[in-house]
Amino acid sequence: MSDSWAMLRQVVIATATLADEVGVMRTAYSLPPGFSDPVLLDYGVADETIPIGPKHFVEFIAPADETSFLHPWLDRCGGHGGYCLSVQVPDVAAIRDRTSGLGIRIVTDQQALGHQIMQVRSRDVPILLDLGEIPDRSRWFWDDITPGPAAAATVDGIVEVEFGVTDAEAAASLWSVLLGVDQPTPTSVDLGTIIRFVTSESRGLTAVTLTLADGVAARNDANVAGLTVRHRVA
Repeated sequence: MSDSWAMLRQVVIATATLADEVGVMRTAYSLPPGFSDPVLLDYGVADETIPIGPKHFVEFIAPADETSFLHPWLDRCGGHGGYCLSVQVPDVAAIRDRTSGLGIRIVTDQQALGHQIMQVRSRDVPILLDLGEIPDRSRWFWDDITPGPAAAATVDGIVEVEFGVTDAEAAASLWSVLLGVDQPTPTSVDLGTIIRFVTSESRGLTAVTLTLADGVAARNDANVAGLTVRHRVA
């Protein structure tokens, strides 16, 4: 699958308390102020997107008003949790062509900020998967508005994301075929960041591993918005 690739860009966390959760994340890792997605308010969603090193972002989203579609999801998930992964791909059409054969349903398929965006249903993967078509790996949606990583930040990348699923090998195989990417192991796929699946009673996004910046000492696991945050020394 060397001619195909996909790159994790953002982990999206939904919360009922946007300012509080953002404050915890920024304080824990000396991160810079974030910025807002310019189109989300049109959908009743408030957000803050924080750069984690040069390639990755953690985005917190919350209902902007009482009518937001996020309220039922937050009620089911205890007020916060991993909601979505944003992944950069070179060709949305190729992935679209594979969805029906895999039994994967498309939620949205439209232009946004000049790029094709396709989202696939969370029940079919096991998270809302947001695929943004940008063929140049060195570019991303926020290049013109991100403040960039902070010099004092103690983390500089997202190295692994973990999901609990009913069948880890089946989930990894599904993602490999859907996105056209390699499997380093039978239970993982490579999106620049390793996506690892664990057969577990816990469903959905359960853990994120961040790389510690040069010179930062090893630290214990943390909890952010209901997710386990692990740390790896560079």
